[in-house]
Amino acid sequence: MSKEFRHIDDVERYLYSLPKFSTVGAKAANFSLKKVKDFLHELGNPHKKYSSIHVAGTNGKGTVCHLLEATYCRAGYKTGLFTSPHLISFNERFRILGKPVSDNKLVALFAQVSKLLNLYKLTYFELSTVIAFTLFDNEYIDLAIIETGLGGRLDATNVLLPELSIITSISYDHTDILGEDLASIASEKAGIIKKKVPCIVGNISDEAYRVIAERANRQKAPLFEAKQLQPSFLNNNIILKEPNIALKTSFLELVNAWNVAMTYQSTQCLFDQFPVSKENFITAVKEFPGVPGRFEHIHSTHAWYFSGSHNLEAIKSTINTVKTFKNNRKVIVMGMMKDKISKEILNQTLGFSDRYFYKLEGNRAASMVDIPSHFNMKSMNDGNVKYILSEFKTSLVIFTGSFYFYSTVKDWMSRI
Repeated sequence: MSKEFRHIDDVERYLYSLPKFSTVGAKAANFSLKKVKDFLHELGNPHKKYSSIHVAGTNGKGTVCHLLEATYCRAGYKTGLFTSPHLISFNERFRILGKPVSDNKLVALFAQVSKLLNLYKLTYFELSTVIAFTLFDNEYIDLAIIETGLGGRLDATNVLLPELSIITSISYDHTDILGEDLASIASEKAGIIKKKVPCIVGNISDEAYRVIAERANRQKAPLFEAKQLQPSFLNNNIILKEPNIALKTSFLELVNAWNVAMTYQSTQCLFDQFPVSKENFITAVKEFPGVPGRFEHIHSTHAWYFSGSHNLEAIKSTINTVKTFKNNRKVIVMGMMKDKISKEILNQTLGFSDRYFYKLEGNRAASMVDIPSHFNMKSMNDGNVKYILSEFKTSLVIFTGSFYFYSTVKDWMSRI
């Protein structure tokens, strides 16, 4: 008996009944992508009917995906974008020409695949991936931009045979799943490299690069490094020295010079199939509004920002950007999961004059008992947030940690 999907509530109810991920990494010796492949085969292999770019990496992959979308939209191509996680609405994960899919289309997509759901028992992310691939086929897109969910080698998205693979960065995250050293993590991410398909890598360590280069060599995949463009960032200007491009942007984060470099390299790798003029690339980056939750200015009159940073490398990037601000008083408000918080991450907060911690919902959420007392963090909650923040109207305030914190902060901003 197939599931019935008549309203977006039916979709959300079903999704939240599903497990989030299947096991990957070292714990996945007997795991395969067979379920996803078989499900897609039953649907006529929609993911094989359009060209795609596949993007993995510990940090930066979401921004690169959105930059690619903006660039190829500007050049006149019909794009499909699949990213995760969503910040407020499930629809955010699926975009056509830069706009999230409507509730009605989502309901229709779930109805389209409903007869297969009892047969294959997909996870939340596997089903999201299938929905994205099916949507893009239905919409007759020119180019899909697909972000991995976790890792790469055994990620549900890795059924793709893309025109280009990108690995944005390699650092410590999900170590219980992907491995506890950079070489192991790099090996999982490098699993997206396909035979003779070009691959671009961002700012990564020599240790990680060796693993990726070895995989690329075995696959006879051309390998390109973003550092060849000599990217740099100064006063909101992104400079790519090698192609002689200087861009005034709205970006605040220094790391975005690398993200822009990878985007430009992508246009060069795919130029024969999807030509993009230098002018279109420059305009797309100059007009790029940023990505929600990535050092986003979230209050209209105060210097208050949200910067999702749930691992050490991400929080370091956020702190490096904070150092460029001249505000005398700098405040951090953090909300994280127990399995993400660490002394190394908390050490990054010590340069702030005021430090607060907010307990997110759920059993995984860290609370004040998980914070050693010498970090002098104070508790922020829904009851005292308005009173506390009223003291910091002229201060730089950074809300950071888990992306699950985003919807809470946005709700606060609507009421302050």
